[in-house]
Amino acid sequence: MADEYIYDVKHLVRDNDMSLCCRCPHCQEVIGIQGEEPADAHGYQFSCRCGGWFEVTYGAKLLKRGSELPPNKGVPG
Repeated sequence: MADEYIYDVKHLVRDNDMSLCCRCPHCQEVIGIQGEEPADAHGYQFSCRCGGWFEVTYGAKLLKRGSELPPNKGVPG
């Protein structure tokens, strides 16, 4: 079960089908999110299948395609 915090996501990556993905800060699973470009997701909140919520920060970086997303958990901003 996810905790009640809305954590920040600071890294995005593209999947094989070019969709945007990030690592859920609650369960650490890599999931797809809506948006064709990183700017489409900046500032928006998303929920994961685990029930946790997160927000893509305006400074979130798009990693090189095929890169491993780092673990993503921190103090809510």
